[in-house]
Amino acid sequence: MLRFQRVTETDSAGTKRLVTIEITDQAIFRTSKAEMWEGKLPFAALIGVDIRREGVSDLVTAETKHGQIQWNLKNGKALITAIEQHLN
Repeated sequence: MLRFQRVTETDSAGTKRLVTIEITDQAIFRTSKAEMWEGKLPFAALIGVDIRREGVSDLVTAETKHGQIQWNLKNGKALITAIEQHLN
């Protein structure tokens, strides 16, 4: 299981939250302790992922069957690699 901490997530509704992302064999789990919130994104719901540089951070965009999710973090390349390993 890979873990990415202090990630700013923006969901398809425009809601921003600070989350921890955990990549498991079945899904991407996103949790926010501050907001007492958690979400599960199964790999089957992912259509594709993209990365681009935004300032000093990376912006990872995940296109899903339910809309778009964006994650802003320092090491976006490692997140993309972990996701793509489970998509193939």
